[in-house]
Amino acid sequence: MSNLDQFFAEHRRLRECTAEMAAIARRLDPPGVEELNDARWRFSRTLLRTLTLKDRMVYPRLRLHADPAARAVAERFCQSTTADYERFAAHTKRFPPDVVVRDWRAYAVAVRLRTAELVDRLDREERELFPLLDDAPRLASMPFSQGTNWAADAWRIRALLGMDAADDRAA
Repeated sequence: MSNLDQFFAEHRRLRECTAEMAAIARRLDPPGVEELNDARWRFSRTLLRTLTLKDRMVYPRLRLHADPAARAVAERFCQSTTADYERFAAHTKRFPPDVVVRDWRAYAVAVRLRTAELVDRLDREERELFPLLDDAPRLASMPFSQGTNWAADAWRIRALLGMDAADDRAA
């Protein structure tokens, strides 16, 4: 499996997790906290891995593309990633599990909005960004080309969702 094959597989997993969260958000009543937190963690973990892989495998190649228009498209997507992630991080902070339980409808609406935005983003990437990789220079994976350690936020999200406490109880 090439590096990009790994990335594209992760992109497909992110679509699956996004669909799972959208389906949960369409429920009239909230699922159990454990079920929801597990789904939120799967989504968050997959999003963070995808961002890391994109930062290591996609943007570095496109920054070296011979076509200035291709480099500009890549830079536009790269810059918007930060703003998109800030909205996601604010969403997770706004909706810890106790708030979700108290205000399911507000959470469900917010999830439907965020998932629709993400599906739109994934569609645009696949349509506008990924085809540019065909003519981009081949590179090995580069560590944190944008200088962002996307996975660092995983610890905050795990703690917010009580994932480590659940692991401790299972041990």
